Amino acid sequence: MLVICLALSGCKSSSTTSAPESPTKQTAKGTRTLSGTDPCPERLHDLAGAILNFLVQYDRLPPTLEDLKPIKGTPLELTCPTSNQQYTYNPNGIKLPPGRWAIVYDAAPSHSGMRWVIVFSPGREGQPPVPAVIAISEAEFKAATELPGLAR
Repeated sequence: MLVICLALSGCKSSSTTSAPESPTKQTAKGTRTLSGTDPCPERLHDLAGAILNFLVQYDRLPPTLEDLKPIKGTPLELTCPTSNQQYTYNPNGIKLPPGRWAIVYDAAPSHSGMRWVIVFSPGREGQPPVPAVIAISEAEFKAATELPGLAR
């Protein structure tokens, strides 16, 4: 149980853009920023904790997100609050640099052209992988999911 608590404390949210306190807005450079009040990353943090708990308990990823049990006692939310689409679960993962794999992500770039994702980085030897919730651009997502030579 201590391992789970230590590993869960490492789950951090980050993004490639700033997260202001106000809703999403247009910046001077014409790019959009993420909302600091977006509940999507919090939902993904809860999912990441439940996935990590399952992984430590069963030594494998769950077959589906519906197989997860909530850690905090409240039901897990499996849909993005912005798009109302179910999060995509890919147990094989999408490889993102540097050495991370996204296994849960928004079905669409509904957050100012960004997708929130749960990524796992390799843990230290003998330790479980380390989850994080990050936002990636649609360009980063497409680069990670398109087959080489088939991009148009």
